Amino acid sequence: MEVGELNYSLISSPYDSFMRKHLQHYGYFSGRGEVIKKYGFFPSKSQLISSSSGSDSSSSDEENEKYKGKSTISDTKQPIRQARIPYGFNSRGGVNDDGSFEPRWPIEVEVLNEPRIKHISTSPAQPEIFFKPISNTGPAVRSNDENISRIVYNYSPEGCGYFIRSRIGGNREGCRQAAVLLRNSEDTTVLFESRFESGNLMKAIQVGEFDYELYLRYDLYTKRNTQWFYFRLQNIRADKRYRFTIVNFFKPSSLYSYGMKPLIYSVLDAEDKGIGWQRCGEDIVYYKNNLPAPDNSSSSLYSLSWTCKFPNNNDTYYFAHCYPYTYSDLQDYLNEIQSDRFKSQYCKQKILCRTLAGNFIYLLTITNPTTAKTNNTTTLPENQVKKGIVLTARVHPGETNASWMMKGLLDFLLGDSNDAKLLRENFIFKIIPMLNPDGVIVGNYRCSLSGRDLNRNYKTILKDAYPSIWHTREMIKRFMNETELVLYCDFHGHSRKQNVFVYGCENKHLPNERLKERIFPAMLSKNDPAKFSYNSSKFKVQKHKEGTGRVVMWSLGIKNSYTLEATFCGSTQKDRAGHHFTIKDLESIGYHFLDSLLDYCDPDRTKEQYRQTVYDELLNGNLITHEDLKDFDAPYDYTISKSKTRLDVKQALTISINNKRSRVRTTNKLNISRNIKSAPNILRAKSQLVITTKRKGTTVNSSRPEPGQNRIMHELQDSLRRTIQIKLLSRGVNPASLTDLDLDQFSSSDEDSDEVGSDSSADDGLPKHLEAIAAAKAQLQKKTRKKPVPVKNARDTKKNDLDKENLEKHKTVGLPLSKIRTSQFPNIALLESPDLTLDNNNNNNNSNTILSE
Repeated sequence: MEVGELNYSLISSPYDSFMRKHLQHYGYFSGRGEVIKKYGFFPSKSQLISSSSGSDSSSSDEENEKYKGKSTISDTKQPIRQARIPYGFNSRGGVNDDGSFEPRWPIEVEVLNEPRIKHISTSPAQPEIFFKPISNTGPAVRSNDENISRIVYNYSPEGCGYFIRSRIGGNREGCRQAAVLLRNSEDTTVLFESRFESGNLMKAIQVGEFDYELYLRYDLYTKRNTQWFYFRLQNIRADKRYRFTIVNFFKPSSLYSYGMKPLIYSVLDAEDKGIGWQRCGEDIVYYKNNLPAPDNSSSSLYSLSWTCKFPNNNDTYYFAHCYPYTYSDLQDYLNEIQSDRFKSQYCKQKILCRTLAGNFIYLLTITNPTTAKTNNTTTLPENQVKKGIVLTARVHPGETNASWMMKGLLDFLLGDSNDAKLLRENFIFKIIPMLNPDGVIVGNYRCSLSGRDLNRNYKTILKDAYPSIWHTREMIKRFMNETELVLYCDFHGHSRKQNVFVYGCENKHLPNERLKERIFPAMLSKNDPAKFSYNSSKFKVQKHKEGTGRVVMWSLGIKNSYTLEATFCGSTQKDRAGHHFTIKDLESIGYHFLDSLLDYCDPDRTKEQYRQTVYDELLNGNLITHEDLKDFDAPYDYTISKSKTRLDVKQALTISINNKRSRVRTTNKLNISRNIKSAPNILRAKSQLVITTKRKGTTVNSSRPEPGQNRIMHELQDSLRRTIQIKLLSRGVNPASLTDLDLDQFSSSDEDSDEVGSDSSADDGLPKHLEAIAAAKAQLQKKTRKKPVPVKNARDTKKNDLDKENLEKHKTVGLPLSKIRTSQFPNIALLESPDLTLDNNNNNNNSNTILSE
């Protein structure tokens, strides 16, 4: 299938397509007929939608006879339906049938042969308050001491380091004994288990009668990313105080340090009392421990420790980082929609593609059906009248709060309210509720089975390695050709910041569009002030974010392109300050999102005035973010007063050294409600630092006798303290003063620590399976590249001896060059030219020689 084709009936299996190419490369596979050549895999009868009538067939007579009688579709530009989900699609097929909707697991993963776990989603009647941290230290890791520790649960999938294949039910050999056996009825050992959908406990070690240290399984095929946890406990004694300590977290800070509690679920309480997930725990502390990181021995891991009492004997309990929402939960929900007579009329479900493991990526198209108009004129297509909205979720599998927000949005959008009908009449919604089902199934926190973060690969051309991302991007491109896209939003969860907020993209290169990307988030903050924080939002487009969904869609031309972030903890605003988010709270965010969308697009005159009022507040600086304040902070304490004027701050830094001037220009364009005395241009000379201030035609010069080096160090420290203060305030912590902040306490190797919760990880390379193939190929080439040793004759040997003698006589002091440089160095002007890039140097032999040396 070519990129941009509008007529496609079935998306091929990326895994089978990859394996076919892989085996062909090594000579173990020679092809399986025209069907495989066309689809990339061998489809079942139920999957074979159509075949081309005029195609050149090289398949056998048996294959031609097998598919004889199938309806054919001519190669026209009219769109062909994707694989539409049949009525009652959630009925389970045969074991490992390609048409089955059962979750598919990597073959090395063990899966319990038990009925699927289902939890009720009842929210607590009373608000759940943040706990108050009283310490930042906890117990040392004792599981390494064999004298006092005992392994009571141990399971880690054994594979080759990258994904190979999948099957329903995972490992063919079933499940081995991972937990210890109880010695007798008096044995108080807790029985742990996590070999179910989305579970991820790797090891449990008993270090006391009621004290356990736990190790989470890393994202499959990686050695990092431990944040999400979900596991089961049995053989619990009521009214006994237990301590649990998870010892292999990577992040230096966590919401557990700011009042967050873990979640607990009791099966008996759910059945008898209708109680669902609730917060629990005392003596909660998140701290640095003495274990080295598995991928970097120079850095340490972090621990989360808490104590709790359980209410019931002979009960089954679950612990979780956030409210679980599995791939099977999504399928059950979509099956309910498909089974509803009315909802199925305006919610059409299709399979966009299949993942590496063969699980389905569902695409929902929600809009009211177009009614035909008979006015003796041709009716305009539906997509030329209505505007488009694209929403996605769960690209990071451990961010389950994103699925609950999406569920609340779908519940409202598919409801019978007048607002829901108005939304369906005016918009076409394309919704992908789960972008990474493979990661959700196996219990990953961030990555897919490629071992990579999918939210760094929206620019990818590796269709087989990142199928859900590639097909989502291409679907959006086609959708943009059909209608105007008003908004794109990807739903996420955040592990370090409170409240709900967005990451957007600043339209700074379009003067007429400045700040308009902030109107929708500002309206959302007014519609849901108790949960949404506009101050925590950010609108920068950073270099390491270029592969994220919001930046790629923004670069395609979608002005309102956002990442919606919801905290794992709760709110610090209004009357909800200090309260954890419940499932109902997360679902309400989806409702407020659509309510704000109506306000943003409503052509009513009162709504137009409301939008203009919000825009004026942005222009006047009455609505600003913490990011604006951080960028606005000057190195000196200038007098700042509020006013209603628009200000663009431009800073130019000129460095003068030995009469050679190189100009570095950084421009920070802020629009805030502040009247500044100065926007400094800093000129640094050899002996003094001159600050030049500009104020409407007046210039004030002041020189400081303090040495330049010490002065700049003080400025950097002051700026860093202000940045730390802003971050602490955004998390609900109010430091006493700037001078009391210890900079060493907040030092971290993470350059963007406040954003590590959603779309902030850097691109980490090729998928694991392709990385392994590349490494093996490089090793093979290294072995075969043995240069033949030339045989020297006696005459050449004598000449070489004479050359050595002459070299010793005229030997120079210093390091000899490895090769003679045949080109001259470029001048300074050329080096400063933006045209001198690495890509250009690769095409220039002389420049490439200079760079490599």
